[in-house]
Amino acid sequence: MSKKLVVSVIGAGGKMGVRTTNNLAKHLDAIDLYFCENAETGVRNIQERGFAVTPAEAAVPGSNIVVLAVPDKIMKEVSVGIVKLMAPGATCIILDPAAAVAKELALRDDCTFVVTHPCHPSYFLDQDTYEARHDYFGGVAAKQDIVVAKIQGSDENFAQARTVCEYMFAPVENSYVMGIRDIAFLEPTLVELLGATTLYAMAETVKEAERRGIPRAAAESFLTGHIYNLTANFLGKLGNTRVSDACLVAIDLGNRLVLRDDWKRIWDDDVLDKVIATMLHPEKPQI
Repeated sequence: MSKKLVVSVIGAGGKMGVRTTNNLAKHLDAIDLYFCENAETGVRNIQERGFAVTPAEAAVPGSNIVVLAVPDKIMKEVSVGIVKLMAPGATCIILDPAAAVAKELALRDDCTFVVTHPCHPSYFLDQDTYEARHDYFGGVAAKQDIVVAKIQGSDENFAQARTVCEYMFAPVENSYVMGIRDIAFLEPTLVELLGATTLYAMAETVKEAERRGIPRAAAESFLTGHIYNLTANFLGKLGNTRVSDACLVAIDLGNRLVLRDDWKRIWDDDVLDKVIATMLHPEKPQI
């Protein structure tokens, strides 16, 4: 019988800590799990779920894998102390690439470091239950994909970490392996700079439609139905079906009226670095 992996989650009582430990706790046949938390509300959160809190100083040195479920803005500060406590050959998993890309994650040559992030449930994935279809974030009932990257370290440790990542965000359909900058171009570039910005603008436009007397329910239905249809079209899921010529004209106008002419600069490496630096330190904007 193989020995269990020992996993410690730092920030186990926070937003992502709760999500990840709820899922990891379903795999206690494969892992020994330790909940580490300093914040009073986080400690209470862990205890209310029926788990014990273990100091990081006690849990981390004996752990095969340490998950840093802490906000990016404190990753630099937290990782320095935690990484010092790790045993040689242990693995650290972070849940967002920003600190690693900005070189604000503490590293050690004798340890493995991994970053993972959920894709969240796609509306193109067939979900099996009502609960799954209404799990918009993922990690509860809905199937989703995740992305995983090795920052440094051994392939064997990375394979173990990838399995733990799949536990954390289960049920997982696919775990896509790529580089850390690839993940950073997915978030923030793809889904925040462009996706979240345009979707936020769409939601604001629904408010404007309502202000003008259009029923909100109708505006929401019209918007979300068209998003589903047009996404399928533009991603090639409808074969050779094309949008109308009038829609293409409107897109060209939208590129001038809504988007900047040079909006594809968001895919430049220097823009990515400046965006991440500003997100981590908004008091010192780089862009």
